[in-house]
Amino acid sequence: MLAMALVLPASTTVLTPATSANLGPGFDSLGLALQLYNRFEVTESGEDPHLPRIEVRGNLGASLSTGPDNLFFRAFVLLFKQQQVDPPAVRIRMTINVPPGCGLGSSATAVVGGLVAANDLLRLRNKAVTREVLLALAVEAEAGKHPDNVAPALLGGLVATTSVDGKIHAVKTPFPDALKAVIFTPSFPMDTVAGRKLLPSSYPKADVTFNTGRVALLLTALQTGRYELIGEAMQDRLHQPYRQALFPAMPDIIDAAIAAGAHGASLSGGGSSLIALTSSHFHEVLRAMQDTARDFGIKGTGRILRADQQGARVINAPRSRVRKEAIARYEDHYYWSPFNPLSRHGSGVETALSLQLWRCSRCRVSASRRCNRLAPAF
Repeated sequence: MLAMALVLPASTTVLTPATSANLGPGFDSLGLALQLYNRFEVTESGEDPHLPRIEVRGNLGASLSTGPDNLFFRAFVLLFKQQQVDPPAVRIRMTINVPPGCGLGSSATAVVGGLVAANDLLRLRNKAVTREVLLALAVEAEAGKHPDNVAPALLGGLVATTSVDGKIHAVKTPFPDALKAVIFTPSFPMDTVAGRKLLPSSYPKADVTFNTGRVALLLTALQTGRYELIGEAMQDRLHQPYRQALFPAMPDIIDAAIAAGAHGASLSGGGSSLIALTSSHFHEVLRAMQDTARDFGIKGTGRILRADQQGARVINAPRSRVRKEAIARYEDHYYWSPFNPLSRHGSGVETALSLQLWRCSRCRVSASRRCNRLAPAF
């Protein structure tokens, strides 16, 4: 057994859930976290702190910036500056599963993910902040300054939000396990800014009272299991009728979902995704939404998702900057390797620039063979 001090780069990995805002009547105030995640891996690199090395995985992330203007990186740096700590140079690997520009909170995953990753690394410096601070910064960093996506992305569950004298209040309530969200995402995005420009500057009193009553009804129906009320409760007069100009097929697809067995349905956020809440007939509801969209010449992707109750979370503890570890005998398959750890097993300890310790994830591979199934040792 050989023991030595290992200087390991601090790193963290964060999962951030997609979100569906509004749920019909809760315009800019309600949001639901969903079990669809973007994954962000951050490793301190010792390079230029102003020029991150960003790798984006997944076809959905093809349009994302890999420069300093990347939204995740900007949120990451924001927390370090707020804590008056110089941000470190980092390598960032993003695995994108939430489609951007489709009403599922992709921007919120980046903002919240960057803040949570930064907070986890600041914990090593005893500079971590509370979730309340993270929420306030997330709203500040979010393009529209609205908390309805960033709050559930951070906290999980169903979250009601409002702002009082500039302070964000967010109250989380568990979402019923019996309900699933059936999501239909058209192949076209909807421009959130363009959609907001269609909204009026003032509303008739009758429309405002219509929505406030249905927000109360929706929350009560979810808390008491009165799912038969959800269809009426998810109706809206404040934003969907105006955004319909960008998505004329929307009401027909919503009606088809309800006819197929959904309790209720609405536009997800600013669109283009649609969300239907149902406790049964999940695949029938999705098929009805897809078939109706196809009648309008619209292609899209369907998903059946549970609510995420946790919100953004760190899925590995950050490695400490200096840590003593024992390197096992080579037959136990611990060895040094670069970031692409496909080198041959050796009879001793190999050196590498990455200073990462890797192990073979296949049990007892012969030292004379190459093993491509590798995993980090810690």
